[in-house]
Amino acid sequence: MAHHDAPRTVGGVIPTLYGLAVLSAVLAWLVARHRPEHRPIAWLLGYGLASDVVRRVIRLNVLQPARAELGGAPFTGWVRVAGHVESALFVGWIAGVAALAVWIFGRRRPWGVLAAYVVAVAVLVAGYPTFRGELLGKAYLALQLSALCVSIGFLLRWFASRERATVHHVATGLIIITELSMLAGPYRFGVFTTWELAQSMLIALYVTIIPVQGVAIWRRTP
Repeated sequence: MAHHDAPRTVGGVIPTLYGLAVLSAVLAWLVARHRPEHRPIAWLLGYGLASDVVRRVIRLNVLQPARAELGGAPFTGWVRVAGHVESALFVGWIAGVAALAVWIFGRRRPWGVLAAYVVAVAVLVAGYPTFRGELLGKAYLALQLSALCVSIGFLLRWFASRERATVHHVATGLIIITELSMLAGPYRFGVFTTWELAQSMLIALYVTIIPVQGVAIWRRTP
């Protein structure tokens, strides 16, 4: 769920988005009670929701007031730390999607993705204040492309195996497709300026993944 949004929002969209995100995460954990292989999806959806809430609090209460006070000057002190935490949470979603694909479609532990995530965050932290504004957006785009290459590669590998699709395969595929659609929208027109478009894509993800998980739960009901 995590995406670098602008402060401007459409009335009623944020409550709808978070409501659907909560429902998606709850259903994911209900599915995982009977299907342990669905737990990675539940963890990722839960992380996406929690990290987005934390990032929003940091932006509204720390980063935006500091940016208004400092103008174009780089952040320092605890404000800079807060900025790095917000950035690390955002990159965590990107890495999480790739890790999910490795786990679900590759059936292997995503330690390589975790290592790449640590390196990426370290580079962004060490490269500050160079990595901010437009250059930071380009760095996010590069990370998104890398994660999608990994995700789509494992998806195609699984598809070629002709294995029967179950709920965790479908849910993972929907998440990857949503991330892919971000390249044609928010990442194409500016990751910091097209939050409304990203909202619509995320709502579409939840609207599709909720019934998929709901059917899986219903089929387990006596």
